[in-house]
Amino acid sequence: MDPAEHTVTGLSQEEAARRLAEHGPNELPRPEPPALPVRVARHLADPLSILLLIAGLVTLLVLAEVPEGAAILAILVVNIVIGVRQETKAERAIQALHTLTAPMAKVIRDGTARRIPAAEVVPGDVIEVAAGDRVPADARITRASGLAVEEALLTGESLSAEKHPAEEPDADTPLGDQAGELFAGTLVVRGTGVAVVERTGARTQMGRIATALGGRVKGPLEVELETVSRRIGILAVAAGALMILIGLTRVARGEAALINIILAGVALAIAAVPESLAAAVTTALAVGSQRMARLGVIVRRLPAIEGLGSTTVIACDKTGTLTTGHLTVADHVAVPGANLWLAALRCNDAHDGVGDAVDVALAAAAERHGARLPPGETRLAARPFDAESRSMTTVTAAPGGRPLLTIKGAPEVVLARCAPGPETEMLARAVPELTSRGLRVLALAEKETDDLDAGGLRPVGLVGLQDEIRPSAPRAIEDCRSAGIRVVMVTGDHADTARSVAAEVGIDPHPVVTGYTLRGAADRAARLREANVLARVDPQTKLDLVRALKERGEVVAMTGDGVNDAPALRHADVGVAVAGEEGTDVAREAAAVVVTNGELGTIVTGVREGRRLRHNVASIIGYLLTGNLAEIILVLAGLLLWPELVVPLYPVHLLWINLVLDGIPAIALGVDRPPGDPLHLRPNRNGLLSWRALRRIGLRALIVAALVFTVVELVRGMGWDAEHIRSQAVLTLVFARLTLAYVVRARTWTFERGWWRGRSVGTAVAATAALQALVTAVPVLGQPLDLVPLPWIGWAMAAGAAVLTVLLCDLLRPRRAAPAGTPGGTAGAPGRATAR
Repeated sequence: MDPAEHTVTGLSQEEAARRLAEHGPNELPRPEPPALPVRVARHLADPLSILLLIAGLVTLLVLAEVPEGAAILAILVVNIVIGVRQETKAERAIQALHTLTAPMAKVIRDGTARRIPAAEVVPGDVIEVAAGDRVPADARITRASGLAVEEALLTGESLSAEKHPAEEPDADTPLGDQAGELFAGTLVVRGTGVAVVERTGARTQMGRIATALGGRVKGPLEVELETVSRRIGILAVAAGALMILIGLTRVARGEAALINIILAGVALAIAAVPESLAAAVTTALAVGSQRMARLGVIVRRLPAIEGLGSTTVIACDKTGTLTTGHLTVADHVAVPGANLWLAALRCNDAHDGVGDAVDVALAAAAERHGARLPPGETRLAARPFDAESRSMTTVTAAPGGRPLLTIKGAPEVVLARCAPGPETEMLARAVPELTSRGLRVLALAEKETDDLDAGGLRPVGLVGLQDEIRPSAPRAIEDCRSAGIRVVMVTGDHADTARSVAAEVGIDPHPVVTGYTLRGAADRAARLREANVLARVDPQTKLDLVRALKERGEVVAMTGDGVNDAPALRHADVGVAVAGEEGTDVAREAAAVVVTNGELGTIVTGVREGRRLRHNVASIIGYLLTGNLAEIILVLAGLLLWPELVVPLYPVHLLWINLVLDGIPAIALGVDRPPGDPLHLRPNRNGLLSWRALRRIGLRALIVAALVFTVVELVRGMGWDAEHIRSQAVLTLVFARLTLAYVVRARTWTFERGWWRGRSVGTAVAATAALQALVTAVPVLGQPLDLVPLPWIGWAMAAGAAVLTVLLCDLLRPRRAAPAGTPGGTAGAPGRATAR
């Protein structure tokens, strides 16, 4: 069939039915969600979940400690429920894409125009579109009249795209430069057009985005907790095995029964597992999410809070984050005696704030300047804006007045039609200065005539438009810089516009890398990593940017509000989307975090809260692992050196300390507010369990174990019996461990300025100490735990060990100069000691 004839007649109904069967419905892909058992199994496979499961089952079935075992398994169930619930929310991303596709479409079949469900559109269909229509599929334009399409959801450009018939673009041509193409899901804002459908369903640009949204990237906290869990598991098995091996020598000498040694080894292995870790971290994340919601940051996936705190690079979408996403008149040049704003209203199709972005901006500027059309003035004729004429022309007339032609458009087009003179020359000289600032410049002129093609026009003035900068953006960029966070601006706009916006908000505009320069570049990843500003980028380039930065070890937060941002939002360490009318459902559902007002300053607030939480999580891990390691050292040393005790601490002692007494301070550390500005707590790139952190944990564990060992040696020398020695060991261990809660939260030294403001920690430490005192002093309470009352000298030694724990930990705390804005240093106060 001849292409021209096909355009007029369209497909036949029979051919359309055949193609529908061949290509399938014009719908986006809908993967089947995993069943509930599959989700549960996935979360059970997490290393920390495996540790808790083993610990709970062994405690129940081997040690026969029913309350403790049930508590461990309850913690596991709660964590799985939270994880599954958060995972199901993320699957709404692809479902949200369906709300952006056109429910109905106008097609030509058998030579007749008809409306059909968009799902029935097939490749080869001829479609008609007009202002207000949602494009049903990717199509090539064959005819257009003043056609303009809003493509911001795919390109990020704030300006509508002019559309007209054009040659087929190369595969590497950015979407924003494909003037002859229509894309599914975009909105027609002006004019009419006819196009032939090329791609439907999953093969459209929107469908490719839906495919890219599949899968989920684990956040920094999830990855680091997996590492922590694996190392704890290795430590637990090694500790239990070592105790059994040492105990076998006691069995061989007839000093202990084999079953007692095996049970003690199992108990020690369980003691090495910080059962309170999962509960404390989950509580910290939940409380943190509530606190952030009050600040305008809604967290959809809890680990993303800590991910924000770990962020080292923010890939910031220009439209909607640094700018409002609305065009505004940033500058103008008016010819003396001419009414620039009245001309802007005459040559304008916006009504009640609705219309082309340029017309809406000009109408708003005219209103600010008090301009209003004369009563009764009507439009007699109009020539809409199109890509060929690069101008819009109207003819209006007031009652009883002469026709007045008004034109707006590209300066080189409009000024060429103006009469030569000083006013025309003045405007021509002003154009380069406005364009050098990244403004989109329009010229306006008029003449009393009804001839749409008239020359010798009278120049009226110039207007320079730009995407409106958010007032808070420059301060937010400065806060990021002081916090050690690099901000990369990403936009679909042209390089000049991007460079201008970057300079205005405080981002170094050099180098600016465009989608053109990246085509086929051998060093594509390297250029993406070095770019401060990326312009004319498509969704794939944004995704490549995220991957390139992550490959270098950066923790990337990606911001965005459009469909084009969704793949990068999903694959970034932390995807940050915008709520409200500026953002799309797709972006919000793909992201882990949603900000309610779209401002970068709100995101920085989330980073501040995330760094506070990361500090708290590090404190929780340091507190629990130090105490558990001290227990292991104490039990193994006692097994070798205290033969009369058989086993230094009973399994019930270890479970009581780990599950009950440790849990309260650990949860308090999770919701703690340490002194100082959390924004200056720069994350450790080596993770929560870096070798430096492990050395610090090991050193403090040795201090606690040595102090408890010394106290036990003293009471053994006093001739105390085994029951009193074990009770003294438990009391001293608990008191010494409780002081660690203050040691691990400190940035410089334990009782630094502002330490008393940590009320939650103080309350938890006091409550736990009181609880231990009760079970030690009251026989009826201590009997189930194999504890007996102690004389006053025992209490004094336990309190002395607690005080010495603080003094020795501070004495051995590394002292080195810390630069401003790092843990242990505060902004503007270099030279402070390092944290924890």
